[in-house]
Amino acid sequence: MAQIAENYVSPSLRWGIFKEDHPEASVEFHAAPGIELGIPENFGGSEQYCVATIFKHPGDTTPIVGYKPVSDAKGGRGDHVSDGWNILCTKALGRALKRCGYPDTTDDLRVFVQYKKRMAEHSAIRYGIEQMDAPAELSPAPETETDTPETETDDIVDAEVVTEEEALMIDSADAWRDLFAQEEAHDALKSMVSELPDEFQDLARAAHDKVNGREWPMTSRSQYNAVYAAVSAITDDYVESLSDDDAAEAFSA
Repeated sequence: MAQIAENYVSPSLRWGIFKEDHPEASVEFHAAPGIELGIPENFGGSEQYCVATIFKHPGDTTPIVGYKPVSDAKGGRGDHVSDGWNILCTKALGRALKRCGYPDTTDDLRVFVQYKKRMAEHSAIRYGIEQMDAPAELSPAPETETDTPETETDDIVDAEVVTEEEALMIDSADAWRDLFAQEEAHDALKSMVSELPDEFQDLARAAHDKVNGREWPMTSRSQYNAVYAAVSAITDDYVESLSDDDAAEAFSA
């Protein structure tokens, strides 16, 4: 029997990370003979398998599949027979996540997460250059009778003057000053989006997805500011689409 590595990362934890990257993801489980999975008969194709199918979003036409043979099911003394199936589902999910690129050891996962973070930072820089004249100088939120949440702009790195070498230093320069500031800013952004009708909320989600794949919470302040600026512009568009009376009613407390 294969030994579990000391730095093994459980499928449940990896699924949580996967869901952060793909909020609309879902997983389905079913039993199927190996031959249906493309397993040759002399390699276990005639056996039954527990199959985990991961969909990154509704209507995903290229889901990721992982599986474990039913013969691997084991339960503890006194466990119900269904517990063996639950264990198989967990193992099959782990294999599917590994095929999605989410490794099962802390060392590999740490490298993977750091890589994703670095790519998100560079993506935010490119986004800022393409979409805004000065990402650190945010467009003001629409004027209403209620207080408008403000964004974090202290010590933000100007994307227009960041070189590839300097971008490697963003991690330390782009952190929130504390957890309270991060939560307060995210609550403000969430509140602003919630005041929009469904059509404009979808536009806000699309803008968030373009910046960093809808990461939440956003540990990078520059990414947060890019999302906030985009949502502010969407809010402006919404207000402009309303009459004066409608606008006052839409944003009244």
